Amino acid sequence: MNYRHLKGLIAAPFTPFNQDGSINVNNIPDYAKLLKKDGVSGAFVCGSSGEGLLMTTAERKTVLEAWVPFASEDFKLIAHIGSTSYETSRELAKHAEKLGVYAIGCMGPCYFQPKSAVELTKFCAKVASAAPSTPFYYYHIPNGSGVHVNMAEFLEEAEKVIPNLAGIKYTYSNLMEMFECLEYNNGKYDILHGHDELLICGLSLGAKAAIGTTFNFMAPVYTQLIEAFNNKEIEKARAIQKHANEIIKIMLNTGSAVSGGKAMMKLSGLDCGPCREPIYNLTDQQFEKLKADLKKAKFFELIGKDLPL
Repeated sequence: MNYRHLKGLIAAPFTPFNQDGSINVNNIPDYAKLLKKDGVSGAFVCGSSGEGLLMTTAERKTVLEAWVPFASEDFKLIAHIGSTSYETSRELAKHAEKLGVYAIGCMGPCYFQPKSAVELTKFCAKVASAAPSTPFYYYHIPNGSGVHVNMAEFLEEAEKVIPNLAGIKYTYSNLMEMFECLEYNNGKYDILHGHDELLICGLSLGAKAAIGTTFNFMAPVYTQLIEAFNNKEIEKARAIQKHANEIIKIMLNTGSAVSGGKAMMKLSGLDCGPCREPIYNLTDQQFEKLKADLKKAKFFELIGKDLPL
């Protein structure tokens, strides 16, 4: 199967939780409205930023169901269905296809990790076959999953046995390997850039779409970066990437992209609640420091919002 390649920014939304740790889908309508207003072209639901692997299968289904009413041609949903068990992933894949999502994404199992492209392909083939009419993306994030398999070799194996293979969500810093994937089989597969801080690099290699955590609250900034790059205003694009990276560094200095990102989402006007253990939540002191650091870095000016009290 040949699938149309995605374009633009796809947010990796945070999953809203209540203070008692239960799922809270009540603000997802406002969340979807915000992303659409910011020009985001889709959402990668229950991925790393969404704490998907810390949720039950039923909870992941509930969250996806809450996002489905907001899907459209201009706002595509990709359901992350990765798990250590291919049977769990198959269940989530069937559920996602029944809901009519645009695509499914699946990282490799983070325990008893496959060591070769052949082993990884066998796992993914079982998962993808549960939703044969839905485009399948492999989610390559070796620093999180521990699955260190060459992605060009994976494409070579997977295209033989996964007819609904659409491409890869590539979240790794090996840009040579990413370039190989972009060029593989005359650019047949859709390689989605996954490192916000390296977006300008991905664009230079030919990536047309990206999935990112900071697109939740800084999408217009990255849109300006893409426009500058496309207009061959490279110095301007570099300056925008530099400023974005200053913000990303502040987020990561909290110790976690999820805890820092959720706090920044709250500062941006949408409270997604606490994180699930073992991801920690910022103390009041850490939250105030984050706010001060972001103010110094002109984050609130960057996103066009007033500094919260």
